[in-house]
Amino acid sequence: MQYKFYILKVLTLIFAIFVWWMSGNINITGMQAVAASCQKIGQIQSIKDGTVERKQPGSKFQKVAEGASLCKGDLLNTKSKAGKIVIVKITCTDPSLPNWILSGNSQAGVNNRCTPGSNPNIPI
Repeated sequence: MQYKFYILKVLTLIFAIFVWWMSGNINITGMQAVAASCQKIGQIQSIKDGTVERKQPGSKFQKVAEGASLCKGDLLNTKSKAGKIVIVKITCTDPSLPNWILSGNSQAGVNNRCTPGSNPNIPI
């Protein structure tokens, strides 16, 4: 009788570990779902003297680094270091559109600068 009790405990423990492992490996967050359906339209080339946060549709602002892909619908938020002015260089995927710079503490929509037909002369 006691033998069955230990087998049941071991099987329960194995099952709990399996569920925990599976939930960690197949759990898709909102950001991962958005990233999977991303239409890439640009990339952050460099960030100097500050930080950049990206907000994708349906998510919150999250810090990004140099080399981050930018998707249609992204909103960028820049923050300068104390006593400095942040400078962010961005390259559009479409070679017919010019590279652009986002500087100072500001926000800008990527669509405004990196989609065909957008006006690259719009102030950001």
